[in-house]
Amino acid sequence: MKKAPVFFLVLLACSCSFFRPKIKPYPTGVVFPLEIAGQVPFEGRLNRTLARGEDGRLYFSTDRGHLYCLDSAKQEIFWHQANPSPFGGPPSLGPERLFVWDQDNIVFCFDRQGNLVWKTKATDRISSPISQDRERIYVGTEAGDLLALSQATGEPVWRFRAKGAIAAAAVFYGDMIIQGCADGSVYLLSPKGVRRASIDIGSPILATPLVDGHLLYVGTEDFSFHCFDLRSRKRKWRIRAGGRLLVSPSADEKRVYFQASNSVLYALDKSSGDIVWWWIAPSRSSYELGFDGQSVLVTSHSPLLFSLDPRSGKTVGKYEAKTEIRSNPVWAEPYLVFATFDSSADRGIINFIRKEVKVEISSSLSSPQPAGTDVSFTASATGFYLPMFEFYLRQGEERTVVQKAADKKAWIWFPEKEGTYAIGVRVSDEKQSKEAEIPFEISKKKE
Repeated sequence: MKKAPVFFLVLLACSCSFFRPKIKPYPTGVVFPLEIAGQVPFEGRLNRTLARGEDGRLYFSTDRGHLYCLDSAKQEIFWHQANPSPFGGPPSLGPERLFVWDQDNIVFCFDRQGNLVWKTKATDRISSPISQDRERIYVGTEAGDLLALSQATGEPVWRFRAKGAIAAAAVFYGDMIIQGCADGSVYLLSPKGVRRASIDIGSPILATPLVDGHLLYVGTEDFSFHCFDLRSRKRKWRIRAGGRLLVSPSADEKRVYFQASNSVLYALDKSSGDIVWWWIAPSRSSYELGFDGQSVLVTSHSPLLFSLDPRSGKTVGKYEAKTEIRSNPVWAEPYLVFATFDSSADRGIINFIRKEVKVEISSSLSSPQPAGTDVSFTASATGFYLPMFEFYLRQGEERTVVQKAADKKAWIWFPEKEGTYAIGVRVSDEKQSKEAEIPFEISKKKE
């Protein structure tokens, strides 16, 4: 009989714990509002893609023949190479080397310290981004050749001739090389460049396809977006969009995303191809999407950058740059990085932006006030999660905590002595803190 009350208390405690609201974890990824944390100028316009390496550094080329490596933590140029001819595309990053081509159709290989390892000239005009596997790099030409070059030496390994120009980069599935072509075909090649099979899609493929698991996603010039099962080599689904694909699609665990020439970003269910949501951008975008682990980051040919909820497509936040954004957004924690172009200075700018952290304090009455007057002070904080507010009073070097850290944003002061003071607040959460003060003069008490 005595066990019943004990059992009841345990059950009550468990039920209280069960119904207690859970505290959400500390926000990660891009948190709005945002502010400029630093800028790095560079020569020319960035060639579309800002690439982040596994070393945390940022790599890009420009239309004026400059190749850059940036230290994102220090927000400075780590190394820079100048070339007589403009680069034609972004660098392709390998574990130890990077590869890029210029408009003279020369392919360059640099190590991660910026030293030239080799260079080789293609006989035809290069027309595709560079891609790579463990041993070779691949680049396409307007004449319809896919060239395979040795990563170690730059020597040609083999050449595959398609029936049309190659504008898309090669992608990979197992030991198979997959190449989309302007002739409307997807070629499936062996490691030796021998055609194993081809898929006739019927419309030119200019944007690089996406391989995600055993699925291949392909956009074509007739406004279609296709999903093929690479195991059966059969089409799984196809949708008709309102424009042609401008840049390679992206995917997360459940959705595949692509941006069309009608300025619409589509989010599709991977398995069925059903449209989960669509979102209209301010203008066309030829830039890859960015991901911060929480949201989809979008830039277009406008000054606006958007963060979208991947489940609904709703805007989580937006940031407006001073000029048009000229690259994809890159999340390099704690910074969100993108390029702009300053036409007045005729140079590009890499922008580092981060969460704005701001603390302000205000008073209910203006200074000065006579002793014995109640004055309340209220703090406001931006960029904190579940902030705590600690108020203090400072006179000269002496600082006294007058209200311990709590979620209470205000403190009421009843000054008894005249003098010059500073009332401050220290705002903190589990990862950061910041202070703000306001000077206040107390005059002699009125008789």
